[in-house]
Formats: sequence, structure tokens, C-alpha cells
Amino acid sequence: MKKAILIVSFGTTYTDTRTKNITAIKQQVSMLYPDTIVEEAVSSTIVRKHMQEKEYINAKSPLEALISLKEQDVTQVVVFPTHVIDGIENNQMKNAVEECRHLFDKIVVADALLANADDYTDVAKALWESLKELTGNSVLIFMGHGTEHMADSSYRVMEQALRAYARKPVYIATVEGKRTIQDVINDMREEGIVNTGVFLAPLMLVAGDHANNDMAGDDESFATILKANGYTPQCVIKGIGEYPAVRQVYLSHLQKAVKALENVSDTDNLPDKKSGILYGIGVGTGNPKQMTLQELEVIKSCDLIVIPAVSKEECYAYRIAEQACSEISTKPVLCMPFPMIKDEGKLEISHNKIYEAIEEYLYQGKKIGMITIGDPSIYSTYMYMHKRARANGWRAEIVSGVPSFCAVAARLGISLGEKGEEIHIIPSSDNIENTFSYNGTLIYMKSGRGLKQLVKALRARQEAGEMYEINAVSNCGMDSEKVYHSLEELENADVYLTTVIVKRKKKNN
Repeated sequence: MKKAILIVSFGTTYTDTRTKNITAIKQQVSMLYPDTIVEEAVSSTIVRKHMQEKEYINAKSPLEALISLKEQDVTQVVVFPTHVIDGIENNQMKNAVEECRHLFDKIVVADALLANADDYTDVAKALWESLKELTGNSVLIFMGHGTEHMADSSYRVMEQALRAYARKPVYIATVEGKRTIQDVINDMREEGIVNTGVFLAPLMLVAGDHANNDMAGDDESFATILKANGYTPQCVIKGIGEYPAVRQVYLSHLQKAVKALENVSDTDNLPDKKSGILYGIGVGTGNPKQMTLQELEVIKSCDLIVIPAVSKEECYAYRIAEQACSEISTKPVLCMPFPMIKDEGKLEISHNKIYEAIEEYLYQGKKIGMITIGDPSIYSTYMYMHKRARANGWRAEIVSGVPSFCAVAARLGISLGEKGEEIHIIPSSDNIENTFSYNGTLIYMKSGRGLKQLVKALRARQEAGEMYEINAVSNCGMDSEKVYHSLEELENADVYLTTVIVKRKKKNN
């Protein structure tokens, strides 16, 4: 029995964006399924012709690729489209599959990116989390391809999902669909958004001809139309395949199709002690030299790295580990941003979905390392996955890292506790006023969001006559590290990764 995965893309004549998006997906698929043949097909006749004449690349159509797989004695195939919607291109691909179905023992087609309600939510989260820092308070407008097919309505649903997740105006206009850039401009005016800066980004796998010309070009492009209507556009020439969190939505569809190919149901292949294993790996606070030999050894042994962020670039833990362990860059990465919300119901749903994505790889017998700053057992998102894995019968192990408060104390050259002194580790979400009744050393973890409230409370206590020794470090061990030795200095801190150590001074009689 010989298996293959056929990745089908519309394609692009822009080599650079093809490498960053389509090739990147193929590389990740090959790393995740090393024992499976992975082939590509390009559905656009124009793109295939260009690749042949200009780049001397013999790109195959979906039909040609399937016939080629048959000639390689492949018996089972998963067809994995990178199309955004189930429109004309995706349906033509399905027709090619039906034409070749008799050639194989089994052939399964994975869904396009936007296939069900969960996909819209997941893609909205992935896109917004990837772009929110760049766009700031500016309006974000996506450019979709659009189609005469009834699936064109998918863009309107996607826009609503983006608005619901971002909780601010986000728009989608299409090049060839019903909703035009002028429609979006009219909507913005109705919402009072006029004469302001906007960001334009493609809602397409690649940033090719449409992105460079129809969106950002000089002739009747989205950008020029927006300028003519009083807006100041900035263009993000980046295909959505470059966002790891979006790639993961694509890959989740591939995983489901692979399970269907293998006839694996939710009750089949129950986990056993020889199956996959999940590691929670603490990488310390910021100094890669603080990583232990055990951490490096486990990372090197892993088949897959999970990070709680939308990309490697935005993950503190990954950037730390990469400096100490170059091998990590050769491993596939599963980007799983954890929501920072307090609604327990929504958190439970989100954590379950993240765990389900991880468990798919456990079923494949993979060694999975989820990396986190500090130590995984101290206010870490890893423990949500650890508990679920253990409850489902998987092996899950914690690999300790240097916790921030220990590294901060070392950096400050102070003791956290001596003789019978108590040490209290306090999350930023705790009620600060209640903590002043504790004896001994008070350590406020990740206090960046509640820093102003903490400073205000300490100031009030000092004005009431209490005396404290106050020290803090932001981004301990990183290049951006800052040290604070007083409440006055701490008032200027605004970094999320700030650890504050407070000791009550004894009054002189």
C-alpha cells in the first residue's frame, strides 16, 4: 500500500510568494508525513504555462498529477487543496478527482480553507492576531478574489467573523466578486470612517498578481481608489499562507482527510503507552544560557514544536530556544495562540480545540514539545494541554525551566526567603489589596497589565506609613531587560513580562 498527498493550488507567477506560501506548506506537510509521497498540482492553465516558459518548471494540472501518482503505483491519495473557498477552482479539482477515482483503492479530498463555521472563527482569529500589532488603530481591509460561484457569499461571512473576533470594523472587498472596494468605502462612510489611514492585505494564499496590481498597483487598484476617496492606504504584500496560524487551519483539514483515508474514527486506535508523547518544556526567562541540558535534549528529540503564539517571530519562548538549540529551526511548528479572555466557557472551548489539534499528532505517534517561558508548572498555558493529554491516556511530561522570580532575584542579587520567611507568588489577576495581608516576600508575576494598579496600591500603602523594599525586572535575561529599584522607577514600566518583588521593611522603634 503506497500513500500520497497531492497539494493543489491555483498557483502564481510570482516566484518569491510561491516559495513563502505554497512551498512552505509543502515542506511542512512533508515533515509531518515523512513516509508519504507529497506532490503538487497547479490548477491555473495560465500559471502552468508561465512556469513552463519562464521558469522551465513542468507544473502538472490536478488531473495530470493524479495520473502521475497512479504511474508511481500509489494506491491511496489525499487531495489537499489550498483554495480559500469552495468555489469554481475547488469544484474543478473535485471533478478531476472523480474522473480518476477508479485509479486508486481510495481517494479522499480535504476541505478548502473556509468550509464550516469553526473555520471562519479560526481563520478570523489567526488573521487578526497576526496583523493587529501592525495595523494598530487603523482600519483593516482584506482583498479576496471573489467568484461568480455561489460560494462568493463566504467572503461576507468571513467579514462578519473578523468583526466579531476583532471587535472593531474589518472589511473584505473582492476583485471578481459581488462586494467591491467601492461597496466597502460606502460602508466605511456610513460608519463614520472617513479621511483616515487604512491597511490593505490579501485574503489569498499568495501575494501574487492580484495583490501587487489589483490591490497595490497604480492603475485603478484598491489603493488608488481609496486615495481618491480621501483615505491613506498602506499595503501588506503577504499571502495568508505566510501566517503559521492560518497554515494550521489548512493542516487541520489535511489531518481530518488523512484520518478518513485510514478509516480512523474517534473511537479507533485508542492511545497506548507506545503512542505519542507530549512534553511541556520551560526555556527559562530570556537568557538562552539558562536552558538546561535536559531541555536541549528533549527539544532535539521532538518531531513537532508547539508554540502558544501566532508565529515563531512573536513567541518569546521560541526566540530564546532558537539561540541555544539551532536544531529547533529544522522542526515543523504548530502555532496555537491562546486567547487572553476571562470567560470560562469560551476558554474551555478554545483550549479543547487547541488540544484536539495537538492530539491529532499524538495519534501519529509524534513526540511533541510545547515550549513556554519560565517553568511549565507556574502559571503556564501548557498545563491546560498537559491535563487533557493525561486524562486521555497519553504520556505527558514536564521539563523544568528556570522560573522568572528565581532569575529576577539572581539578577537583583537578593534573597527571596531566609530562615522562616514566607514566599508568596501572586498572579497579575489576583486582588492586590488582599495580598498585603500576607507575611514575607510578595512576588507579582507577569504584572505588566496590572502594573499601574499595583503601583497605585503600593503608593497608598507608603503614604499610610508602611515601608517596602521594592525591586522589579522587565524581560529578564533578554536584550530589552530593564531593572527597577524603587516605586518611582517602577512607575515608568509598562512591559507585560515584569516581575515585581516586594518586601515589607520593619519600622525602627
